[in-house]
Amino acid sequence: MAYANTGEFNVLYPTRRRMANILKRIVDAELGEYSEGTLVNSIRINAKITGFQKLEIQIVAAYYFIFLNNGVPVTSNQYGPNGGSIAPRDFVDKFTIALANTGITAEIYAQYTEWLTKKYPLVEAVEVLERQQKLVYTFEALFAPPSFTPGYALDV
Repeated sequence: MAYANTGEFNVLYPTRRRMANILKRIVDAELGEYSEGTLVNSIRINAKITGFQKLEIQIVAAYYFIFLNNGVPVTSNQYGPNGGSIAPRDFVDKFTIALANTGITAEIYAQYTEWLTKKYPLVEAVEVLERQQKLVYTFEALFAPPSFTPGYALDV
């Protein structure tokens, strides 16, 4: 079965799996003893390059990932000692740094450059891609209750 030619490069599955494992380790280390495993086990990554240099990373995880990453401001004093607030954990910032430190971001752009030169042999894109890399994150919630409103932006 052939995939539709949309002109977008989808990051290879082994790379996405390594990306997901990095994010899982970050979340598990941050939550420590409070980690029940559901959030960590729900994490998946989809990634593609669009618009010539924009790497779009979609994080698919249990819906409360967004609240742990972004934090929740104080709403009232009736929910425990911290007033019901959740401090931001900045999982995505740590993830971005880990992707760069492990060389995965560079590997993705190398895969993309190889794909481009095979698909469009006349394109000399290497110099542009080395200077103009852009990462964009989106979030897809799993196990969300009916009252959950999709479309929360990930703080990066």
